[in-house]
Amino acid sequence: MDHEMKQRIAQLCETVLFDEPLSRLTTIRVGGPAEALLYPKSVSELEEMIRFARQNKLPLFILGAGSNLLVPDVGIRGMVVHLGQGFSKIIVEDQHADEAVVYVEAGVGIPRLVDFTAEQGLSGLEPLAGIPGNVGGSLVMNAGTPDGATGDHIVTVTFLDKEARLQTWVREAIHFEYRKTSFPKGAVVLSARFRLRPGSMEVIKAKVKEYREKRAVSQPLNVPNLGSVFKNPPKRFAGALIEEAGLKGVRVGKARISPKHANFIINEGGATSRDIHVLIGLIKDKVKEKFNITLEPEVRIVGEK
Repeated sequence: MDHEMKQRIAQLCETVLFDEPLSRLTTIRVGGPAEALLYPKSVSELEEMIRFARQNKLPLFILGAGSNLLVPDVGIRGMVVHLGQGFSKIIVEDQHADEAVVYVEAGVGIPRLVDFTAEQGLSGLEPLAGIPGNVGGSLVMNAGTPDGATGDHIVTVTFLDKEARLQTWVREAIHFEYRKTSFPKGAVVLSARFRLRPGSMEVIKAKVKEYREKRAVSQPLNVPNLGSVFKNPPKRFAGALIEEAGLKGVRVGKARISPKHANFIINEGGATSRDIHVLIGLIKDKVKEKFNITLEPEVRIVGEK
């Protein structure tokens, strides 16, 4: 990226960082630099960034909470747009005796959303407790647990399409599947409305605590990790298949298949994206060889190795 292009990109919003390491923005703490890292504070700024990238044929990558994301060691070319600072609003829009609607913007972390709704005495999102992503990314991949997914309580989702056109889809227009949704390719989620049920704040908080404790016992949440690496195949659990293939605890460089949960890869300090790619390939090969099952990555793998 030449000096003139950097100067033009620097005009797009107040905070723009060049050659910024992305390792500090991913939960696995791995990843090379972003050529340009931008922090929009409004929808209009984000619209302008999308149009600018298209007009100048620059790659555009939307970065949320950095969970379930593997960034290459060489980094990401073009513009990396971080949603957070300007997309962090949560409000209860409408509340009645039997239901409430909560408006939440894409940069809000799922843990914050779960805590907010619990404090308001609103039930429905407790199964999401412990999920590390933000609302935007969690909606795009319909993140969740066996007890519930992000899309379960949606009323509407507002997003920008790849042409920077603002769209709002109602729940009935969105096809939510296991770790998959029907948003158009290139869609950038801006906000969503969730329909929840009023309930006892104490009971809801107790459920949230229970879900978080369960995850803490079974998953390596206290070390940098990639989240669930593979989707569960039909009627099986990826973690169990990986463990039965004899891979639990296996290391490549400073990356390791977690001894606590085999569907997690952890960074023991200084792991590279290349280390993790090798482990992912090893898992896929061994599980295919032993069970004739092809595991599908849940983690989003970006760009070159």
